[in-house]
Amino acid sequence: MVNKPLKFSIFQLIIETESPFTLETFSLIEDQKLETFEIGPKEEKETLSIKRVNKECFEDRFIALYFNEGNKFPYSPTVIDATDLKEKDNPRPAEDIELDDQFFVLIDISSQRIYLSDQRRRGTFTTWLKEKINKETNIKSIINEGDFLNKIKSVSKISLSIVPNLFNISSQDTLSHNLANDIYGFGAEKAKLELEYNNARMTDIIKDKFNKVLGRKSDFQEVTIIGRSDEGFESIFNLEEVISKLVIDVLAQEKTNLLNPTIVFNILIAKIKGI
Repeated sequence: MVNKPLKFSIFQLIIETESPFTLETFSLIEDQKLETFEIGPKEEKETLSIKRVNKECFEDRFIALYFNEGNKFPYSPTVIDATDLKEKDNPRPAEDIELDDQFFVLIDISSQRIYLSDQRRRGTFTTWLKEKINKETNIKSIINEGDFLNKIKSVSKISLSIVPNLFNISSQDTLSHNLANDIYGFGAEKAKLELEYNNARMTDIIKDKFNKVLGRKSDFQEVTIIGRSDEGFESIFNLEEVISKLVIDVLAQEKTNLLNPTIVFNILIAKIKGI
């Protein structure tokens, strides 16, 4: 068996009217489904590709989606035997489709993150997910704080959340101190503050406040800021996520060189949880 590195790109998943989204959000996606792409009139349809989709839930937190697909074309009538390098007729009939392409997607309900094994499929997967759950869906990039401040020119939302600890209870920062006190006053476990802007310009005042929050990271559990660049592209900064990729090593199956999806998702989840 061959050890095969698998790189996952990490994005923020945003679903209309579902903030935050839950396991129920994805209930319309079937556990197993065979999807085909066909052309031609009904009586003469030709299947050009087949996609098998499996959905599995892990720990009431993760939604794992495995796509195994293949295309009818291109098809060669002959093949070359790798053992003797001789050409012979292709043993696979032209009507058979090999499902040799693998795509892994993991959705983390807790962090509202999505992990894609091939970021080039981000657009097509977004369209597929939107159709399946019948909700407007976006998969947004997450960048680090330095790049974020240099890139965005306007801000649309700032979200802060706090869980009481020794740092924020004794903090001299008015915002985190008051939020922590409010949690105790209402008997809550977590406080969240959302500030919404009408694409306000990223002024020096907002930058200064943002830098002060980052300077007291230990006071806050979550910090999320959504802004736009001059080109109109939306970017998301999240305090918990400063990396954009995660790599795991998986043993490929003998002869086929394919990966076992259960093993892939178990290793990925363990790495996300830091196990």
